Amino acid sequence: MEKIKDSEISYLYLFWVLVVVIAGFSFDYYAGNYSLSYSTIDIALGQNVTEHKTIVTVPPLVQILRLAANFFYGLAVTLFVTIFVVGKIEKRQKEKHEKELDKLREEININVFDALFKTLIPSEIFQIVKSEIIENKAIRKKAHWTFVFEECDGGIKMTSTTHYELHNVSKEPLTEPVNIEMEPLSSQEQEILKAKCLSSDGSILVEFNKSDPENCKNMKIVHMKGGGKKVSYTLSVPPNDFIVSTFEHCAIYTDKIYDCQHTKYPIIDLNINSVFPKGYEFIIHPALSSDLKEISCGATHRNFRVEGGILPRQGIVFVLEKSQMAPAGCVNTCSGEAVSSVATAV
Repeated sequence: MEKIKDSEISYLYLFWVLVVVIAGFSFDYYAGNYSLSYSTIDIALGQNVTEHKTIVTVPPLVQILRLAANFFYGLAVTLFVTIFVVGKIEKRQKEKHEKELDKLREEININVFDALFKTLIPSEIFQIVKSEIIENKAIRKKAHWTFVFEECDGGIKMTSTTHYELHNVSKEPLTEPVNIEMEPLSSQEQEILKAKCLSSDGSILVEFNKSDPENCKNMKIVHMKGGGKKVSYTLSVPPNDFIVSTFEHCAIYTDKIYDCQHTKYPIIDLNINSVFPKGYEFIIHPALSSDLKEISCGATHRNFRVEGGILPRQGIVFVLEKSQMAPAGCVNTCSGEAVSSVATAV
C-alpha cells in the first residue's frame, strides 16, 4: 500500500477546513434570516410616568443555529492552526531528529572504521591517513601542470602554469588561506604573470595580471628576503561546489633546471605538459601513488598523464638539461628529497 504524501494530506486538511467554514456560514445565514418577534411593554418610572419598551424575542432555534455557527468557526480555526503551525513544528522536529540520527550514524561508522583500520596498520600511520585523506574536505580535479622553457640572454626561462578545479566535498563551507612561496634556489629572477580564481558560476574571486598590477583583487604579494616572493589570498568554497584556479609565473635559470612541483590536496587525474627548445631533455622523477604514463613525446615536447589518485604532498621532481648522446628514459625514479622553488599551497 502506497504511503500518502505530505502534500496530499495538506490538501485533505484544507478541504475539510473549507467544508467547516461553509457549514459555519450556512448556520449563520439561516440564523440571520429567521424572523424575530417584537413586543411592547410599559414600565412605570414614577407617579403617572410610564415608558414604553420594545422587547425582541429570539427564537430558541436561532440561538442554536448561532451556537452551531460559532462552533464551526472555532473548528475551522483549530484545523488551520493544526495544518500551518503544528505541522511546521512537527516538520522541524522531524528534520532535527533526522540530522541527529545522521550524525550518530556517522560517528558510529567513524568509530567502527577507526577500530578496524587500527588493527590493520600502525596507529601512527593511521593518524596520518585519517588527517590527510579521510578527513580532507577538498579535492582537485582537471589538474594541469604546464612547463614552457625557452632560451634567453644568460640562461633558460621557465614559464610554469598550474590550473585545476578545487572541489569542496564536505557539507560545510571551506575557507582556506592560500600561501604560494617562490624561493629563488637556482633561478636568478622570479616573476608572477597571472593569478585568477573563479567561482563555479564564473564570478571573479581572486585576480592578478602582470599587465595591470595595480588592479589586484583579494590578493597580496610580499617580497621576501633573498629575492623570493610570497603570494597570499583566501578562498571560500561553498559545500558541494568548486572554484577554478590558475596560477602562472616565470623564472630564469643560468644553468640546467632542477625543480619540483607538489600538491596540498588530493588530485584525481593529472596532466603534465612540457615544451622545450631543441637540444634539451626534459626528465621527470615522480613521487606519486599512481603510475605516470607518457602519452606524447617529441624533440621539443613531452606530455604525461596520471590516471588515478594523487595523495597530498606528492608531486614530481623535473630536470631540463642539454641532451646527451644516450637518450634519457621517459620516466625516472628519484629516491632523494628535493625542495620546490614554488611551494604551491592550494
